[in-house]
Amino acid sequence: MTDSLEQLRNILREDPELRQNVIKTVHLSDGEILFHRGDPGDAFYLIETGQIRIFTLDREGKEITLNTLSAGETLGELALVDSQPRSASAIAIGSSTLLRLKGEDFLERVYKSPILTQCIIQLLSQRARHMTEYIEQLGHWARLIIDGQYDQVLKRIEEVDTRGERAVAAVAGSLRQMVKAVRQREERLLEEVTQLRIEIDQEKRKQQVEEITKTDVFKKLAKQAGRRRRAEPT
Repeated sequence: MTDSLEQLRNILREDPELRQNVIKTVHLSDGEILFHRGDPGDAFYLIETGQIRIFTLDREGKEITLNTLSAGETLGELALVDSQPRSASAIAIGSSTLLRLKGEDFLERVYKSPILTQCIIQLLSQRARHMTEYIEQLGHWARLIIDGQYDQVLKRIEEVDTRGERAVAAVAGSLRQMVKAVRQREERLLEEVTQLRIEIDQEKRKQQVEEITKTDVFKKLAKQAGRRRRAEPT
């Protein structure tokens, strides 16, 4: 992905018309949202300084980090190419500066420039290939979780190369929390089941004692024991 990104950066930075008349500079403060999931895909961005975290929300409304992008990387091109809304949200980590190219200007130059078209095709292809590897890794972790191999999952997460596998590393934090939560819930349920079994056993013993004490044989034995105690010298 490095070569195509480098070519794309050079085109955006060295084209005088783009820099003077088309590209806008966007400044974000720490925690400021660049766009939300579902927003129209109306612009392409190149990160000049800072970092941008890409995230989505699960069904419970909890954030899941998908990737963290740094200076020199791009985002937003997929929504422009397929004309779909944003598939995830983007938020600044620290103060960040981005170059913003409106969707129509971006697509116009893609159509006119074979080099830019090739860069975008290579970039999307590399990201698609990386996403395949990303999904395979998550699938492997999911199987380990299903099998209850929590220690193995946590070990694999710790082994992730945060420099070479940043997208996987980004989601690893959320997955780590999920694994710990699942394990804690299972341990709590096991404790509750164990306690319930103890209570059931105690109740059974109580019922068994009551059943025994209500029998005629037990009552007869109890009367005999009482007479013997009264007959014994004090």
